[in-house]
Amino acid sequence: MKLWQFILIFSSGMAIGIILYPLARMIESEGINHFLDSLGRIVTAPFQFLGRTFGKRLAARKLQKETREAETRKVDPREQQISDTAQTIRGLLLSLANVIQRTDQAASDSNQTLGDVRNTIDHMALPDDLRQVHTQLLSEIDRVISSNSTLKQELSHSREILSAQRQQIEELKTEVRIDGMTQLANRACFDEKIEEMVRLRDRYGDPFSLLVIDVDNFKEINDTHGHPGGDRILKGVAYKIKTTLRSTDFIARFGGDEFAAILMKAGAATASTAAEKVCRQVRESRFVLDGEEVRTTVSIGVAETATGESAENLLKRADKALYRVKEAGRNGVVLAEPPQ
Repeated sequence: MKLWQFILIFSSGMAIGIILYPLARMIESEGINHFLDSLGRIVTAPFQFLGRTFGKRLAARKLQKETREAETRKVDPREQQISDTAQTIRGLLLSLANVIQRTDQAASDSNQTLGDVRNTIDHMALPDDLRQVHTQLLSEIDRVISSNSTLKQELSHSREILSAQRQQIEELKTEVRIDGMTQLANRACFDEKIEEMVRLRDRYGDPFSLLVIDVDNFKEINDTHGHPGGDRILKGVAYKIKTTLRSTDFIARFGGDEFAAILMKAGAATASTAAEKVCRQVRESRFVLDGEEVRTTVSIGVAETATGESAENLLKRADKALYRVKEAGRNGVVLAEPPQ
């Protein structure tokens, strides 16, 4: 049955209901009331079916979209390799720790048993011809107990080594997510964080804003003072951003001479004020390279996340705002237009 036919049936049912229901109320006829209720259920049944059908289709399409996004999400190959290797090594270390624990327990049980046997033999009344055997047996038991004690000490030391190695693995996983030069989060870590923030926004409605920060005329600094000088400028700018923003804000080196900051629970006005403060702090700072005082500025694009907006679209809006700052002469802040 086509959609217009459903609409026709529904309209007819509504017209009949409008006419018959008041009449049924006036004559208090239970039969007519029952008839109207049945008719209402018949009329609405096709629409309920359509609602359930289209609801299932929409849910299936949403699941397929989320699956495709998960499959196409970029993963840093180096980070993935280290994560997989760390997971394998962690499993081996846990297995070794279990073996050490069982061996240590066995050594303790062995010492207890041998001690009991030694006490029993030592108190036995043996003939003279067995005294030499008695002495040798006690000596052997003492030797095994001593060896077990040494083994327990070595096992304890091994446990300490395993604990240190597990700590090193966790530190290695942390290092691969940190930019080595600025000690801020790297791009891979940022991508994970912004996706997490979008999910939290969709679930709880908490707002947040994104700052995309670009160091102005950075190529000229590199050309004049070389890459070591440029690196020192980037470190200085990173420090200014970190100390100017709140400790709860997330800051990352976005790549090259760009940084990004996620301002938790901050709307457009708060984020713009924070961006202006960062811009002013960098502009008023003095950097010394090769005995020469160097000043630099930053351009910042600001975008507040919108309901239902993807991380990709939020980044695009912030980038467009940054581009408008560049066109206007740099050294400033522009708030992105809300999404269409």
